[in-house]
Amino acid sequence: MTMTTTNFWWVRHAPVKAIMPGRIYGQRDVGCDLKDTDRLKQIADQLPKDAIWVTSSLSRTKKTAKAIAEQGGYSIRSLAYKELMEQNFGLWQSKTWDDLDEDEAAAAFWLDPAGTCPPDGESFEKLCQRVEKCINHLIKTYPGQDIVCVAHAGTIRAAIAQALGISAQNALRLKIDTLSISHLQHFKEEGKVDNWAVHGINF
Repeated sequence: MTMTTTNFWWVRHAPVKAIMPGRIYGQRDVGCDLKDTDRLKQIADQLPKDAIWVTSSLSRTKKTAKAIAEQGGYSIRSLAYKELMEQNFGLWQSKTWDDLDEDEAAAAFWLDPAGTCPPDGESFEKLCQRVEKCINHLIKTYPGQDIVCVAHAGTIRAAIAQALGISAQNALRLKIDTLSISHLQHFKEEGKVDNWAVHGINF
């Protein structure tokens, strides 16, 4: 039987141009700092040159993808998926965690950060569900190809959770740096359960 291997190269976007440390950005469309051209070039050199490129629908992922390709000396045509956006923190977006010290919903969040839904937002568990659906779509649409996904820390944690078969709660333990790569490999063989390999996280 033929084995189909699809490679996912997850890249977290460049650092957000922060006005204040600890601010909750979530799905806000904020700018990013692309001054570290050496790091962008390093990433470009590690990625396959004939890959499918996808991003979230937020500009910081699109701009990061474009900057990586420019440093690599090649052009890309990336596809944007809203399903790959960061977690929606609802009414907490633009606030800092310190602002939420007296918020009862925030107190519940710290007791169950994966399952708790911020006001008018979504839980991390819901994020994992939508990201998994998008990954499954990409596997069906581009089987056997390299797929570079420029996305967010939460999105990448969700992708790793799917590959490792771990809970959303445990996935929140993963630290995903800006401008880092995580390489996941999906295997599909007729008549067998899909399988994954994790070649590297946050490198």
